[in-house]
Amino acid sequence: MKGKIVIATLTACLLIGGCSKLSTNSKTPSTSISSATKVSNSAKEKMSSSSISSKTSSVKEDTTDSRIQELNQRLSMAIGTTKKPTVDGLNENHNRLNMHYISNAYGYTVYYSVGATAKEFNASTLASETPYATFNKTAYVSTAAAVTAVNHHAQETGLPVIDLGSGVQGTIDRGAGQAYLTWQAGRWSVTVHASPVMGQDPVAMSKQLVALFNQYSLPIPSQVGAGNFDVTDNGLNQTITWQEGAILYKISARSAETAIKMASSMSR
Repeated sequence: MKGKIVIATLTACLLIGGCSKLSTNSKTPSTSISSATKVSNSAKEKMSSSSISSKTSSVKEDTTDSRIQELNQRLSMAIGTTKKPTVDGLNENHNRLNMHYISNAYGYTVYYSVGATAKEFNASTLASETPYATFNKTAYVSTAAAVTAVNHHAQETGLPVIDLGSGVQGTIDRGAGQAYLTWQAGRWSVTVHASPVMGQDPVAMSKQLVALFNQYSLPIPSQVGAGNFDVTDNGLNQTITWQEGAILYKISARSAETAIKMASSMSR
């Protein structure tokens, strides 16, 4: 069995000049996924301030962006003005969004969680909250090293072809109790993993992802990007990774839809 599979058909968007869409035309790729808890249910590439108060009582409304804007301001003060998601990827409870980060010489990781209350940015107690998503930036010694770190699946031939709708076709690799369905759009590859021995199949989720990728556009990688998703909701295993020069960006989430929305916000 092959650990990876690659796309049969290069869909929409050839990420050349603007944002791309993981779609079906030959423009730019786009990506999407459905509801926020399990995206083991929902795909395509075009692969987008106010101050935060130190008290939770200052958060008054459940808007989709005011809380994350406040937290991002504090994050920028801590690590500098740099790329970061500008939406929280949630469908509700935006006003209870919490955020903390850790950093090292090579980059940083930001943790996003929803608490019983909104807490101060980077509060020590946030370490005990279970994150629904993380955002990581890592600087590598070279572009080649960053490219290698992206789990991008090169195209293979001779595998069964699956029609995923919207003109998208993927290839499926089955064996050793595992199944990987992969398609490619421009510089992006998308792979959905399932375990047939557990009664899982990657086709339904892949079709949902294709539909989502018709709605959300992803950042344009310098060379490669990869969306790696799993039918099983098992922690932060829905990931979107791309490189820009020697910098690697990665969003991991419990929900594929959440990961896609957050990544898409960085393409604007």
